[in-house]
Amino acid sequence: MVLSASLGINIIFWCTIGVIRFVSEFGSRNATGALPSVRLADVAVVIPAHNEAIALPKCIAALKQIIPARQIYVASDGSRDATVAIARAAGCRALDIQPNGGKAKAIDQAIRHYRLCDRYKAVLIQDADSEIDQHYFRHALPLFDDPGVAAVAGHVLSRWRDHRWPSIDMLFAAYRTRLYRILQTAFQYGQSWKWTNVTYIAPGFASMYRTDALRFIDITAPGLVIEDFNMTFEVQHKRLGRVAYSPLARCSSEDPFTLNDYRKQVQRWYLGFWQTVWRHGIWPSRFWLSLGGLLTELMVISLFALALPFAAIFYLATGIEIPAISLNELAVHPVSPLGLLALFLAVDYSLTFVVAVIECRPSLLVYGLAFPFIRLLDAALFLRALLKSLSAKSDGRWISPERYVPVVLDGRKT
Repeated sequence: MVLSASLGINIIFWCTIGVIRFVSEFGSRNATGALPSVRLADVAVVIPAHNEAIALPKCIAALKQIIPARQIYVASDGSRDATVAIARAAGCRALDIQPNGGKAKAIDQAIRHYRLCDRYKAVLIQDADSEIDQHYFRHALPLFDDPGVAAVAGHVLSRWRDHRWPSIDMLFAAYRTRLYRILQTAFQYGQSWKWTNVTYIAPGFASMYRTDALRFIDITAPGLVIEDFNMTFEVQHKRLGRVAYSPLARCSSEDPFTLNDYRKQVQRWYLGFWQTVWRHGIWPSRFWLSLGGLLTELMVISLFALALPFAAIFYLATGIEIPAISLNELAVHPVSPLGLLALFLAVDYSLTFVVAVIECRPSLLVYGLAFPFIRLLDAALFLRALLKSLSAKSDGRWISPERYVPVVLDGRKT
């Protein structure tokens, strides 16, 4: 996912498109009585895993509630723990890949080894630290009834743990709760409408691909640190079909517990995004018209957010205001950086307040006090990844973050 949304042109535009889509689709259902294009028996699940003995049991348990274990394939990528044994004990197929080659190669090897494109109509790719909602397939599979749909992007939920007091290890889950709500409501919903079709990411945590399209996707494109941006760009660039999305096709995902893990994960995402942009280049399309506008706005917002604190400090030291253009008068007026900083913080906290009400999580109002600092980190990582992507080449190999092991105290998990 890209940088946290701000109240700019893109978010207003895509919110408007989203409202139009919602109104146009309200109450509509597939009433043709035709057989579904893709049934549950037609789906294979591929779980790439690298040393995921802690997270994998919950992932498989959630899947087995809605799909037979024989349709679940674990691609263990150089694991040195009990990942393979856990998968096989649960009745799943497990491919023990040695040595570690990276997530994209693990996915590709599993698909080829088990001939999934020949045996199934769709493949769900799910992260080992994700837990699928029991109604995921009920809402995702009907989207394939449209023959133009090549992929279905899952709706990500940040995994929330009950806790009495705000804690550092839940800060990033709280931040992602707000981030995902804004990005998926404002962007993913509008961009995945059949009349727009400009989605730039089908997140790798839990998204499905029609196998007829998957055959033509270069999953193991060289030089990329992650695969999901590239797979989505492949669908768009090769015109393999539409990336559909339903906010009801949900799956929860684990978030980092430490600042260092958060930094490494976000840097990896951003680097993979920019590497994908350079790999595919620009081609004439609605997709690039949308993406280009978003990138331009994100660059401006990132630079503005990083410069604003320094401008405020400089103003306090010198009293010198910064010039700003008034669009109403087409003139330049001096503006206090403190006023801009206050406006920035007010808008940011307003977003937190709205999401806290929607999610019914009052604790977000406390966590929200720290969100501007995380946004500054995001901005710095976004720009750093841009510079790094100009020269950095990646082999796709990964190191799983430290997993959370629940401890039971007084009958409650903490």
